[in-house]
Amino acid sequence: MSFEPKPDLFATMDVRRTQALRPRWKRHTPWGVAAAIALAGLIAWASHLTGAGVAEVARSDLYFGTVQRGTFDVRVLATGKLVPAQSRWIAAPAAGVVEGVWVEPGERVAKGDVLLELSNPQVANAAQSAAADLAAARADLVAKQQAEDRAVLNQQSTIESMRVNLESAAMHLKADRKLVGPGIVPMFKYTDEKLRYGLLQQQLQLQEQLLARLQSGNRALLRAEHERVHQQTALAALREAELRQLTVCAPVAGQVEEIDAEVGQQVAVGTNLARVTTPKTLMARLQVSQYDAGSVTPGLPVRIDTHDGVVAGRVLRVDPKVKNDLVAVDVRLTGAVPAGSRVDQSVDATIRIDQLRNVDYVARPADVRSGSTAQVFVLMPGGDRAEPRVVHFGVGSVDRIEVLAGLRPGERVLLSDTSAYAGDRVLELR
Repeated sequence: MSFEPKPDLFATMDVRRTQALRPRWKRHTPWGVAAAIALAGLIAWASHLTGAGVAEVARSDLYFGTVQRGTFDVRVLATGKLVPAQSRWIAAPAAGVVEGVWVEPGERVAKGDVLLELSNPQVANAAQSAAADLAAARADLVAKQQAEDRAVLNQQSTIESMRVNLESAAMHLKADRKLVGPGIVPMFKYTDEKLRYGLLQQQLQLQEQLLARLQSGNRALLRAEHERVHQQTALAALREAELRQLTVCAPVAGQVEEIDAEVGQQVAVGTNLARVTTPKTLMARLQVSQYDAGSVTPGLPVRIDTHDGVVAGRVLRVDPKVKNDLVAVDVRLTGAVPAGSRVDQSVDATIRIDQLRNVDYVARPADVRSGSTAQVFVLMPGGDRAEPRVVHFGVGSVDRIEVLAGLRPGERVLLSDTSAYAGDRVLELR
């Protein structure tokens, strides 16, 4: 039995076998998967553009604003009316009855023109009584002055008589002095004449002192009488003025705005009867929201739109009280008022409360508030679509608002109300 030799298995281990090639479809599978994913993404993106995330809007229905950089005026809106800068209420000087009303509201009057007439018997009687007392005081003054003059004249006459007697006694005494030595005139007679002369001198001095005191007393008495007459004159003038004031006259030239009285009406003292204004000098009285009033201070510039023209002005006064959520602001007009402007004419106004320089700003989009962060639609290059963007806003004004971040100068922002497109991410403009 013969045996064939078996092959050496270990000898064949060193022989390299040729590797079999993989099929073509297996070699291109990764590239195919990547292409499929990209195609799916493209399809999904296209589906997104034409699906619920895109809204087609007519361009003519939208309003856009361009972001600008520069000076930005912060303004506050206000409404109000034109009022007279000068107005005078005329009050009743005394209680009385209205006897006549001679003007109507709207009439032009000159200073001193009669507006109303009142009657008050007590005032009339007081004026008559004061006039009578004045006449009596004047008569008393004249009578006392005449009496004092007579007394002074009598005293002066007495003094002159005594001076004559004194001079006569002096002459006799001088002559008898020469005759005493020869014994022609007895010594006792000369001595008696000498005593009488001395007595006459003393009496004359006393009468002269009495005249001086009489004149001094007369002057004091007459001063008192003059003061009494002066007081009565003032009182009579006051009562006469009160009587004249019952005829109510215009204190200034102007226009009658109100007449608050009727014929036969009983009015109390101090009751306002009429108001006269000077329409040539007007001012504006505005109503500002209480939330904006805190930024309004005297001196701020104001633009008043009278609907016939625009007038410049300055804030004159800010009312410290709030009424119906509004604050009254008085504005002095610094420009010429358009012809035809009238009292109580309605006006619109803007008050500039601040001025920001070198800032970005844009016309205020709908429903965007000062100091807020909001999403707005920005027009993309080409102008065919608008995409949403989050923007930080700063100080707002009447129709503009400061842009703090999110927009650049030159970009255009959708200003219209976008609440209907809140769920859309892209606006296609047609």
